[in-house]
Amino acid sequence: MTDAIISVSGLAKSFGDRAALRDVSLTVPRGELLGLVGPNGAGKSTLLRTLIGLVRRTRGRVDVMGHDPATQSLAIRHRACYLPGETGVYHQMTGQQFLDFALGFYPRHWQELRARLQAAFELPLQRKVRTYSAGMKQKLAIMATLIPDVELYLLDEPDRALDASMRFFLRDVLLVCKNAGKTIVLSSHHLSEVETLADRLVFLLDGAFVPPERLAAARASLRRRPRVRLRAGASLPPGARELLREPDGTLVVSTDGDPMQWLRSVPDGVVESAEVGIPRLEDLYAVLLHDTAPGGSA
Repeated sequence: MTDAIISVSGLAKSFGDRAALRDVSLTVPRGELLGLVGPNGAGKSTLLRTLIGLVRRTRGRVDVMGHDPATQSLAIRHRACYLPGETGVYHQMTGQQFLDFALGFYPRHWQELRARLQAAFELPLQRKVRTYSAGMKQKLAIMATLIPDVELYLLDEPDRALDASMRFFLRDVLLVCKNAGKTIVLSSHHLSEVETLADRLVFLLDGAFVPPERLAAARASLRRRPRVRLRAGASLPPGARELLREPDGTLVVSTDGDPMQWLRSVPDGVVESAEVGIPRLEDLYAVLLHDTAPGGSA
């Protein structure tokens, strides 16, 4: 049997009349990098905060490394690190003081990774955190989260406020952690980047997991909806219908058959650029909203 580091069954959480999580079930085996994807307000942050014990569930069963986060959160936090979606660092401290404080809660540190992060981030650790930019604060929070040598990392939008080069660097760092046998639950808005990194991807919508077959159908539908940019003054060639015109002039179209065959039939010079088979998170969300309510297991 798979050694599950996280086991959730029938989890629900409500804030007053608003249901943030609805009948969520999830099993994460030890050593897996799980990608948690969904639009804002889907419940991703609430789920992570419930796993670490910062939010008490309304009902359901949650087990994290043999502990119930509702009553044994301290035992979990000794063996797990959590990076919140909104960076929380103490502005009155220097960067070094904050690191010393945050890392002091953990007996074992990953020194090789620490050196790698420090070299790449180049943070002015002797300066007060209040002088840091948003990206610098995020880098400091990432260091405080990944340097401890623990079993489980819960990362809520870790690439927030990072530029493209730092996002790619962070992806490499997370691969190092994954290859070292660490368990990672990674929440992100960047679908394509998470997809290349994760062992498995789950999609959260309106507080519940979307069943894999429903997600596969939505993605198949999007593969028949290429994005094209036409030459100035050109009309959309026959065999396709305009579904959406984006602010930059890009058209989302639906083709009668295979979109690649349609593109091959288009006269030269009509289409300046095309994007086929690359679903975006907002596109998946839009397609799924037209379907029935999502299910709750993964």
